[in-house]
Amino acid sequence: MKLIILRSEKTGVEKGPEDLYLQEFNTHYANRVIGNLRGKPEFCTACAAECAHCRDPYRRDFSGDIAGIFSFPAVLPYVIEKPEQYLPPDVPPHDALLALHIHEQILLEMLRQCGRWGTKCVVVPLEAPDWITHSARAQANALCRAHGVEIAFPKPFCGFRPSSGGALAAFRDYFHIGYPEVELAVENGKITKANVIASGACGSTYYIARWLIGRSLEDDLVTEVISKRLHSFPCTASMERDPELGDDTPLHIAGQAHNMILAKVKEIPPPLTGHVLSPHGKWIQKAASPTDTLKNIERAKAVILDEVRANGTYTLNQVRAKAPDLNPAAFVSAVLLLKKEGKLRT
Repeated sequence: MKLIILRSEKTGVEKGPEDLYLQEFNTHYANRVIGNLRGKPEFCTACAAECAHCRDPYRRDFSGDIAGIFSFPAVLPYVIEKPEQYLPPDVPPHDALLALHIHEQILLEMLRQCGRWGTKCVVVPLEAPDWITHSARAQANALCRAHGVEIAFPKPFCGFRPSSGGALAAFRDYFHIGYPEVELAVENGKITKANVIASGACGSTYYIARWLIGRSLEDDLVTEVISKRLHSFPCTASMERDPELGDDTPLHIAGQAHNMILAKVKEIPPPLTGHVLSPHGKWIQKAASPTDTLKNIERAKAVILDEVRANGTYTLNQVRAKAPDLNPAAFVSAVLLLKKEGKLRT
């Protein structure tokens, strides 16, 4: 399978605070993905002196399958008048197109012409909420449909799990990147082998699998191995909250995907979508999203008014008992709003 990679690359032009019409594209992520695909020994140095050369047995160097890497400026205007001027003059035939945070207008221009290059599938990973707009995604989908090309926008790349049988699935299987998949062997309650079938595109799964070997299934592997190793690799996904992910973060979704490595050998906690990992390595309750907060306050207002109508008064303990899932802050905010609306006095 032949692959074309589109990436952003720094050219020495830095974006200053006065450049209000410019945007800057991530270049570090592309370095990680390309380094993983090429399988160079110096790509991963996370273990430092304790390096066990865990990637060597896989012999996954796809340099010969990369038909071309095309770089675009890492700083560009938000609106490009003639995006076609940035297109490479000659694009070799290929099966897959991987776009690693490039200007969306350049991406769309590439997709308008991908039919003549034999492109079968396009993968546009989104490691942060603002990497591509909704309208650009809609246009990209339409262009690919017109050319009979499959396209995916995994957010983050660790969530890339296409349906079997298509070109996208063939891409994941061939290059062994996307949703992490690891075969674990267990003897006497300890993990003795960890074979990486598919890794996160940045290569983090090999690092995590290497540190699972020798650990007991009785250990808190989710926190002590997967979470800590993913954060220290470090994961390239964003820590920004994203409404498309239920106000979760791409980094947290990447962590959830890696937690599932253990699912076949160990009963792991349910998806921790309501929790985040603290700087001290403990899972703590995630703050409610602004939308959920407003809904909780409205519920608290209704509970308080019902109590007042029934008994003429209320206490915090009484109303909390009727809605134990709401936190005290929701009730305090509800009281303040009801007082302001003239519906309650204290």
